[in-house]
Parts: sequence; C-alpha cells; structure tokens
Amino acid sequence: RTRPGSSSKNRARTTAPSQTEEPVPFSRYSMRTETGRPPTSTSNTRSPSSTTSRNPGVQPRGPLAARRASSSSSASVLRRFGAAPMLRRFGGAVAARRAASSAPSLTSLLPPAVAARLRDAPPEPEMVFCNRALRMDRVKAIGFDYDYTLASYTSDLNELIYDKAKEHLTERSNYPPIETSYDKTFAVRGLLFDRRHGFLVKLTYARAVSGDAAFLGRRRLGEDELRRAYGEALHLDPDYVTAHCSRFNDIFSLSEACLLADVVQLAVDRGIAFDATALAEDVAQAVTWVHINGELHDAVKAAPARFIHPILGFADSLAAARRSGKKLFILTNSPLSALDTGMRYLLGDDWRDAFDLVVASSRKPTFFSRDQPFRAVHAEGFTKWARAEFRDVEKRRPLLGGSLAELTRITGWEGREVLYVGDHVHADLREPRRRGWATCAIVRELETEIAVAATEEYEHLHERSSEADDLLKRCQALGAGSETLDALEAEREALRVRQRRLFNESFGSVFRHRADATAYAAASHHLGEARSVLADSCGVGLRASP
Repeated sequence: RTRPGSSSKNRARTTAPSQTEEPVPFSRYSMRTETGRPPTSTSNTRSPSSTTSRNPGVQPRGPLAARRASSSSSASVLRRFGAAPMLRRFGGAVAARRAASSAPSLTSLLPPAVAARLRDAPPEPEMVFCNRALRMDRVKAIGFDYDYTLASYTSDLNELIYDKAKEHLTERSNYPPIETSYDKTFAVRGLLFDRRHGFLVKLTYARAVSGDAAFLGRRRLGEDELRRAYGEALHLDPDYVTAHCSRFNDIFSLSEACLLADVVQLAVDRGIAFDATALAEDVAQAVTWVHINGELHDAVKAAPARFIHPILGFADSLAAARRSGKKLFILTNSPLSALDTGMRYLLGDDWRDAFDLVVASSRKPTFFSRDQPFRAVHAEGFTKWARAEFRDVEKRRPLLGGSLAELTRITGWEGREVLYVGDHVHADLREPRRRGWATCAIVRELETEIAVAATEEYEHLHERSSEADDLLKRCQALGAGSETLDALEAEREALRVRQRRLFNESFGSVFRHRADATAYAAASHHLGEARSVLADSCGVGLRASP
C-alpha cells in the first residue's frame, strides 16, 4: 500500500519487491499498525511470556533477524509456530512476484503514440477516485448541486457569516461583546458539538472520540477529561449522538463551529455558568438568520469576485459533456436569485443555455421523499400558478420546489441513469443514492491533504514513525525493559501527533485519525460512486474516465 502523494518511484519501490527478496516469517507478535506496517507495541505485546508459555522453548524473532534468516530457517520458524499454510502462501506470493516481473510491460499493449504521450505526461493533481464501477455510457443525465459544487466560495464568505451571526448574538440576543474573529484554520468538516458537555469533537467511523482532537472552547482537552465524560473506550452510542450532538458536515458550517467554540470560550473566560444546549441553539439561530435575511446574497451579488473562485475551462467542460449525449441539470436548495448571481459570474449572462434543466429552492433532502409539483418561472420573472409540465422544460424555464417523483415524470430520467454531483453527505449523497441515483461527492479538502502528504516534512515524520515501529518490535523481541519501550512509544506518538497536525493544527485530517477513518470519511466512502477522498484513509483511489 502506498500513501497519497507518493511519487511513482516510491510507489514502485513499495509494491514491487526484488526477485531476491526472502519471505518474512510470520510471528505471533505481528499485527497491523497505524502506518500499515507490522506493529510494534500494544498492551498485549509488551512481554512474550504469554506466548512462550504456550510454546515452551520458542523464542520470538524480530524482523531484522527474520530478513537475515535463510529460506530453510524461515520455514522452520513457521512450522514451529504451526503456520505451514502461511509458509505455502508466502512461497506462492514470491513465485507470483517473480513471474510477474518477467512478464512484458502492459504499456506494450498500447499504440506507440499513446505510450509516448503517457510517458511524457506529468502527473495530474486533480483526480476522480472511484469507489464502485460506473458505466458512464449508461448515464443519461448529470446533475449538480450549486453551493460548494459548481460554486466554490472563498473563506471570505464564512468570515462574513461569522461576523453577521456575531452581530445578531450581541444585538438581538443581548450577548456580551464577542471580540474574536473567524479563524479559518480551526475547524474541519465532520466535527460534532456535544450539547451535554459543551465539547467540540471529532469521531472515528466507530463513533470513538479522537483523543487529541477534542476542545472545550479553544482549549484542547486531555484524555483524562474525555474518559471522565465518555468512559474508558471514549465511545459514543448512536442514540447519544442523535439526542445530544450537532453535526458540522458542510463547509458553510465551519463558521458556525468556530463561533460556537468562541462563545463557549467567552463563557469560560468570564466565569459565566452556561448550558451548552442553549448556546448551541442561539448560535444556530443566528447563523440561520444570516442565511435567510438576504444580506449574504446581497454581499455576494455586490462583489462576486471576492466570494467565488472562477473555474477555468468551465464552459468547455459542460459543452463536452453535452456533446457526448449527456443531459445536464442543476438541483439546488439555493434561491434562483442567488443561483443566477453566481452562475452569471462563472459562465456569463447566457448560463442557462449550458443546462437542460434548472431547479432552485428544492429543499433537499425532503425533495427526494415528498410528492410535490414544480412551479415554473416565466421569462418575464413571475412564478406561474399552475404546476410545471414538460413544455416548461422544453422552453428552458427554471423550476422551483418539486420532488423526485415529479422530476422523473417530466424528464423520464430514473435510477442509475442519473449521476448527481454534490458536497453534502446527507442532502446530496445519502438520499439520492437511496432513491437509486449514482452519486459523486465533491470533497475540496482533498487537494490540501494530498499536497501535505507529499511534503518532505510529512515524508520525514512518516519515515521516523516507521523506524520507531521497527525499533519497538525488535526491542520487544529482545525482551527490553518497560522503560525503553515507554520511551520509544512516547517518541512514536509525538511523531504521529506532529504528522497529524500538518493537516490541521486543531483536529488533524478530515479523513482519518490514527489508524481509523473518521465518521465523515466513512460516510462519504459508502455513499459516493465517485468522490474526492484520500485513498489512504478509506480505500484505494482509481482514476475514472468520463
């Protein structure tokens, strides 16, 4: 297995051992570790006494000794551990590798011109990672969400949301002055706010609280504090999460998570007794007010270049999709006025010509479960009173509201004939997939995390952590004392903490914590046919071709 961002040279070194490499003997002390290599230290492996008592006279062998052993001694060790099937499997694997290394390269199957272009082409940083096979020739229509899918906003938008919500708290909810400002480096997607304890936490896919990624306000919590709140396992029951936790799964919510942490910190600093549930409700209402009162839309309309990233080649990409026979549509919760502002900036005044259908104010995720007609917007700007029909689609009139049932009736698109592209785990992925659509998740943090994983500092920390793994295993095998093992474990953990914080100083990677995928990564992994997710966190990424 290779880590994201590793070069093709490193990838080849990792996955293609030389023909002379000897199989490493199996050991009862071998387990998978966070780095994907044989492990080194767990509470069950400090002392080999429990194993040797069941196998008198058998001494554990470290990886260094194993690599130096001959084939016959390796076989002897495997037989003494009762692992003859393992030996045959290792032998077969080595034989298969040797046979594969002598086979002709797959590039020999390509036309010379294609092989030459492939050889000279630079690696592309923007890729599609495919979770499941998807036949694009069977897809009739491709749909897009708008916010953070077609429109990629700058951090200035979250800063504006934060400032306006802060004003609402002080002016309308009589909060004391809040002197903080939006910190774009603090929160990440996938966090939960525990309304019972006032903690902002990151969960693994198994709903375990990440030990060094939990905060009370802006103070990082220690594991002792977390164990007092959640028990030794740091595990949250699903019913507890549903009843007592608020989720922050989209990029819009990062401003809310930051403001909520700052309000909690304000209460702590001033010694104000507080109910975390009440603070969470106040902040959520303030942020909702910002979204619905019109100020946000007015600000974007006044200065779209400040808040929206331009997309190079956007019109050409859409035109190419339509030339290949695909129908294109937009399905968004945003009002038509906000959608029109952003798309005019991205594509020009005639942006509707690029799409076969435009649906605004759709109210996802209930759009997929209710049965409600569309209303069409006339060319003169008024909303028709009658339910929309196919002739409205033919005339390219924007539609409002509606439902999946009506969309299927009007267009005839159904099931996996539709590929829907969006960024929200629940509204854009879970519900469409439950109704039969294929889905594609846009995860913008991927670009940053792949870049971090390719840096020299990350590589150096990874190599040092792996070295600590190997040393721990060898010292365990030699029966080193607990003081030595504790020192190595502490050094390894310090290296891994530094490695995690390269992604985000407060919460680490969006996609994983230690050896586990995060709850956010697991959700996007299971709900998207194609996605942007670290291959190292939730599976191997494959390049998909449209």
